[in-house]
Formats: sequence, structure tokens, C-alpha cells
Amino acid sequence: SDDDDDELLSTADKLMYQSITGGLMFAMVTCRPDLAHAVNMLARRMSRPRAVDLRAARRVLQYLRGTAQLGLLFKYGEDAECATLRAFADADWANDPVQRKSTTGYIVFFNGAPISWHSGLQSTISLSSCEAEYVALSECCREVDYLRSIIDFLPQPSASPTEIFEDNQGTIDLVNNPVHHRRTKHVEVKYHYVRDAQEKGRIVVSKVHTSLNHADIMTKATDNATFARHVTSFMVARR
Repeated sequence: SDDDDDELLSTADKLMYQSITGGLMFAMVTCRPDLAHAVNMLARRMSRPRAVDLRAARRVLQYLRGTAQLGLLFKYGEDAECATLRAFADADWANDPVQRKSTTGYIVFFNGAPISWHSGLQSTISLSSCEAEYVALSECCREVDYLRSIIDFLPQPSASPTEIFEDNQGTIDLVNNPVHHRRTKHVEVKYHYVRDAQEKGRIVVSKVHTSLNHADIMTKATDNATFARHVTSFMVARR
């Protein structure tokens, strides 16, 4: 029943929930970007898990067991053009039912393989989907800058700007046109980091259709077909 679902777990079951979630988190951080959103949702209930949360954790564990053959494939390429970063950023506006905060999601690729990904609540409350996407884009940009500093140590570092794909045209306009915007004048200064990065040539923000934005599955639960399409595009089955 609904009452049973909302009942807090016993001490033993709470420890089981935390153990399962911790194991899933390890898998997600190391090699399973497809678990990012699910683990993010489970982690929000670590201190007060309910029966419904434990069932959800077991379903994610079941999914992981059923897809144990999936992994990331890192390729070596002689072509210097391959040694580039590409990133996708997205946000789901005000999807947290309690705090009404938005969820940031991003995934960064190097030579075609994911090397960094994130799904998590934003620290501030966004007043529009455009603002939520702008915050997510800024968070992704900071991660890209960090990864670019590492790539600079490679024998053939990429001098070209890193392309970050975004599916919200209003957000892209906000980056490209840094004039006073009445509806976004309240946005914290730190999130304008992305403007500075583009002006200085470190990144370039490009439009991508929502159906092709891999960060989409980092922000919310999608239908099975959409989820599978994104996952199979950047993860491979072990032979």
C-alpha cells in the first residue's frame, strides 16, 4: 500500500539500502554513466530511505546485473583530430518535488568515449528552464576547463575550442549575447563563467536537437527506447 511505501526502513534494511546504493555509486563513478541519474535519485534518500526506495535500488541493481556486459571502449588514434573533447549539457527544470531545484546533467567525451559525467541537484533555485540550462552549461564548462588542463600534457594537445552541445536556444542566446537581460539579471555571477570561456576561445556552445543530447538521460527518467538509444551510442557490449 501507499502507507507501506512511505514507511521508513528498519535499521537493518536502511543499512542494506545504503550498501546497495554505495555499490551502485562506485559502478557509476568508474565506468557506468548510464546509472548516473538513477544513482543520483537513490543518493537523495540515503539518510531516510523508505520501502519504495529500497525496491527502486534493487531494480537498478537488477538492471546492472542484466547489462554487466556493457562498458566503455577507449580507442587509440594516430590522428591529432581525435584528441579532442566534446561535451553535452542539459537540465531538468524544478524537478525536485520538495525543494523545486533543477537537475544538472552533463557528459564529456574524449576521442568518442565518455570520460566524465554528472547528474545532480543544482545549488540554487532557477526561475525558468532557460536559467536551469544556463547553470548546467556553466557547471559543464568548468569540468571541461579542468579536462582541457589535463589534455594539455598530451603529446598533441588540441588547440581548438571544446564544443559543448546544448538543446535550449534561449540558453545559447544568453551565452552569445551578454547584454543585460531583464529575466536573468538575478543569475549569480559565477554562472556567467561560460560566457568568459567562450569569449576567450576555450569553448564554443552549439545547438543540438534534444533527441541527440546524450545528457538528457542524466537529468530525468526517460522512456526505454530513448534511454537505450543514448546508452548504446556511447557504451559497447563486451565480446
